[in-house]
Amino acid sequence: MKRLGMPTKPITPVVLSGLGSAGLNTQSQDATLGPEWLTAADNVVFDYQGRISSRKGIKQVSKTIGSSIKSIGCYIKADRTREYYAGAGNAIYKLDTTVTPYSLTSQAFSGTPQTIINGNWQWVNFNDEFWGVQSSHKVVNFDGTNWYDMEDLGTYLAPVGITTFDPSCALGDFGRMWYGGVTEAPGVVFYSDNLIGEALSGGASGIVDLKTVWGNDEVVGLGSIENKLIIFGKQNIVIYTGADDPANMVLDEVIKGIGLAGRDNISYVNTDIIFMSYEGLRSLTRTVQNDGKSPIDDLSLAIRNDLTRLLASADLTTVKSSYYPEDGIIVTFFPGSLKCYVFDMILFASQNRPRITTWSFTSAPLCGLGTIDGTLYLGLSDSVAEYSDYYDVTISDVTGTYGNQSVCEAANNTWETSTCWSYTNNNYNYTWQSAWLDLNNPVIAKIVKAGLFTFVGGRGATSEIFIYKDYDSGSPYSKSFSLTTQGTTYLYGKLNSLYGAAIYASPSTAKEYKVPLGRTGRVIRLKMTTEVNGNYSSLVNTTLLTKQGKIR
Repeated sequence: MKRLGMPTKPITPVVLSGLGSAGLNTQSQDATLGPEWLTAADNVVFDYQGRISSRKGIKQVSKTIGSSIKSIGCYIKADRTREYYAGAGNAIYKLDTTVTPYSLTSQAFSGTPQTIINGNWQWVNFNDEFWGVQSSHKVVNFDGTNWYDMEDLGTYLAPVGITTFDPSCALGDFGRMWYGGVTEAPGVVFYSDNLIGEALSGGASGIVDLKTVWGNDEVVGLGSIENKLIIFGKQNIVIYTGADDPANMVLDEVIKGIGLAGRDNISYVNTDIIFMSYEGLRSLTRTVQNDGKSPIDDLSLAIRNDLTRLLASADLTTVKSSYYPEDGIIVTFFPGSLKCYVFDMILFASQNRPRITTWSFTSAPLCGLGTIDGTLYLGLSDSVAEYSDYYDVTISDVTGTYGNQSVCEAANNTWETSTCWSYTNNNYNYTWQSAWLDLNNPVIAKIVKAGLFTFVGGRGATSEIFIYKDYDSGSPYSKSFSLTTQGTTYLYGKLNSLYGAAIYASPSTAKEYKVPLGRTGRVIRLKMTTEVNGNYSSLVNTTLLTKQGKIR
């Protein structure tokens, strides 16, 4: 019974403005972080307005083969059209996008080809030809018609003093091919004659012997920026200027103590090179400006310990980074840990750091390739996928059940040549967790009566909110609610629509959900898991309705 004369304490709304907008931070003490930081951000991205949202789906788009797709490259032909090739097992495959599902066609080699034992190629475009290198293999070359081992080319000239030319990394720039990581000379960079990538002796070819520059380090990767040749070692970075005339190029800088953690972790973002060192993600431009000494160029400082532990234990030949310009993100794949780290570079120039999240999988992608047309191809354990829509999609051959075209298509499957393909849409979740929040008053207990969560999209999905109190990470209070956001009717894409088969989803408007919470604490932590079931969703705003509790 309420005592007479006792005033009722008002309900005070606390708006968590910009909740999670700075991304993941597992490095700092979470009791000291503000609401802009997240302490978990799984399958999370930030939408174009900087709001917490879900990643897109991993959509299988090709038929399966018997090997893992470990590399995908884009061949830019002489007429500027593009073809895509993948390395898997003991073969190289062409991705044929003219059929549905896409097919992967094994490529035949002319000459006397080597035995390929791995698909871990680095793909390079140079002089209208396509080149592939990987450790313990001869260089391969595709002229647009025929595949050859480089040694089988009629104009091949072997480098002097090398028995087996097996570079692990390459660069096509400054009018020639550059190679590094040769087993017999790991600290030497070889460069070809002008416009003849296979001519490695005579003419204008030559070598850059780094023995006197960095000691016993070895070449891991090669890059270029502003007429500079960048040579990445395991422990050092060497920069030469005037690389268009290598016989007269000048040593510009040696950055000691910082190296490249894996050949495939170099990304070109705007006018910078972003690379993965053993200490985390770095900007080459800022590393040079600060001579490698300032933490400002450590772009992953917010997750440093987590990331360095992963790098220390991972097989770095499997760790690969891909820049996806459509969304402005670098995705670094750690398939051995079934996760990716995602670095959102959109606000990098203004905030000096990317926003970081993670993606997790039951079967992780092994590699990726962001294309100029806005596609992110992903290499899976047996096929190629695209980063699109909002289902994780798998394909299966169901011809045994649906044996002809009419029966197949009547079951909403796809008939291609003589095969019926079924597409299975799999839901997934995205989860975020806040730091410990004192709601602007650390000395007074707060009675959190309810939360107001405003979502865009997510129609038909379930979201569950967890609330923890007073640094107790066990036994949270949880409450589930359904996202019932409604949008306009499908104009194109439903069976009962006016036009065609389903490809377009309906837009949605924002809707606020009031969720009773009923927890009391001086500090609280929020965690939310939201289902992704074919629809985009993002968290627009979070407001907590609180009453004042006891003063500590």
